[in-house]
Amino acid sequence: MREFNPIEFRESENNGAKNFLREYLHLEDQDLKKISFIKAGDLPGVYKAQYEALNDARLENITMAIIPDDFWRKSQPTESSAGNNLILIKQGYFENQENPDELAWTVHELAHCQKFLDSESAEAYQKDMETFAFEDLGGEYPYPNSLVEEWAFGQQLQYLLSQGKSQEEILKMLSQEYTENEMPFFVRIMDNLNK
Repeated sequence: MREFNPIEFRESENNGAKNFLREYLHLEDQDLKKISFIKAGDLPGVYKAQYEALNDARLENITMAIIPDDFWRKSQPTESSAGNNLILIKQGYFENQENPDELAWTVHELAHCQKFLDSESAEAYQKDMETFAFEDLGGEYPYPNSLVEEWAFGQQLQYLLSQGKSQEEILKMLSQEYTENEMPFFVRIMDNLNK
């Protein structure tokens, strides 16, 4: 198990995160006690390197909630609630020592928070979530082809390239998470990064 020092929030600082998690994950009060919290600026190891790669002091106080695997409800191991300055990460994934955050999901989620902070309002961020990044790729729903996801995945993929991963390796890893129809979005981002 990875050693880290979760922060102890004053109750007033943590009520927003706890209330969000209680409702979002349908948790009881005793379940909330099983969740650890850490500020992004205090992340350990590879997670710290990912935070530092974004070079944005505004992200220092983003709260990372380490969620026990029993409570996790998504296929990806991380999720952001950018408007709440909160990132959820699956505990088993966070503590994995063999391939810690191999796809750099932490960069992705921090980039969501960064994009939210750069937006004029929560509504503007939401509008960008619903606006195609690449009109010609279209589709019924914008995800993942939205302006926000283009930014978040762009930061994530740039980080992976900087760590020596090849475009082929990255696309292979993403193909295990996304459908064949979604892959052109990632190829387009890669092409833009390589220009």
